[in-house]
Amino acid sequence: MSETTKKETALSDHIQKNTMEPAQLEQEILAFIDEASSRPGTIDGPGCPLKHGLACVLCTVHNGEPRATPIDFFADGMTIWCAGEPGLKIRNIRSNPKVAVGIYHPMDHSVLNRSLQIHATATLIAYAGNEQAFIERLKIMGVYAAAGKVLGEMFAAQGKKADNFEAELVNALRRFNLIKIEPYEITYLRIHPAEGTTKNIWKKAEA
Repeated sequence: MSETTKKETALSDHIQKNTMEPAQLEQEILAFIDEASSRPGTIDGPGCPLKHGLACVLCTVHNGEPRATPIDFFADGMTIWCAGEPGLKIRNIRSNPKVAVGIYHPMDHSVLNRSLQIHATATLIAYAGNEQAFIERLKIMGVYAAAGKVLGEMFAAQGKKADNFEAELVNALRRFNLIKIEPYEITYLRIHPAEGTTKNIWKKAEA
């Protein structure tokens, strides 16, 4: 065994595994996802009023080729919602709904760091055929109001008037896909400068 392998093995031996009761683990994961989530917000100045949280990294696969995409997310309990513009991540999910998501604090070994590694199933929800549910979810996320503010400011700057502003807004938003991400396994990692490292795994209960 090489010296590097010995060191890596020694470090891994210091990780405390499965230290939490299931109820506590689920509570901590829910709290972390909620804290990290973007949410509706307000600002007095121009620009997007969303209160942005920690972006997640959404990993998708197409024909064996992985792709990692940083993207805003919005929490609904364990379920994660994203609004995805047309692109390769949408194509990938259409061909393979199995995804992975990473949510994490910027690394700083002087303070508590937490991260989630999520294995999940993703569902795409387009505007066409799901009009009411699509718009309602965007309103819950705060994206509808935020997009309305930004679009209104663009129209004002251009001196443009819309006869039906809401229709213009919906037309701008319908190009997105809602991505509903439902976890079936989550690894919760805590790295504390004094208490050490713990790794706990949550799994979705069988139906």
